[in-house]
Amino acid sequence: MLIRLGLLMLLGLSACSIAPARIVVEWTTATEINTAGFNLYRGASADGPFAKVNDQLIAASPDPVTGGKYRFEDATVVPGQTYYYQLEDVEFSGRTARHGPIVITAPGGIGAIEIALGAGLLVLAALVLIGMRRKRVGHVGDKFSKLA
Repeated sequence: MLIRLGLLMLLGLSACSIAPARIVVEWTTATEINTAGFNLYRGASADGPFAKVNDQLIAASPDPVTGGKYRFEDATVVPGQTYYYQLEDVEFSGRTARHGPIVITAPGGIGAIEIALGAGLLVLAALVLIGMRRKRVGHVGDKFSKLA
């Protein structure tokens, strides 16, 4: 079975709040002959120990010849923490094989807070400038209306 692992980090930032850190692990398979499903394991180091993060077996593709695309969102991560993931494929016979690890740092932490605060300050500065410009334009308009 050919398995390709990839990671996608998700983090929602806005000027008002910071969404919780999440890591999305995605993988694709070319074929899944005799595959019952998958388990995803996470550890704090490349050497482990690794703990299973999915509650139940992630079901295999209904078409074992063409394989499938998979996505698992890990919302139990700590912002700024580095994690190592292993993917386990489970056969109907009970035999398993692990792949990886791959490494990713959870988004968030101080960097995300600084980005959110920076964005908020930029918005605030823009609003102040717009307000000052409107104030000045209003005075010019008043002077022109008095001259006319």
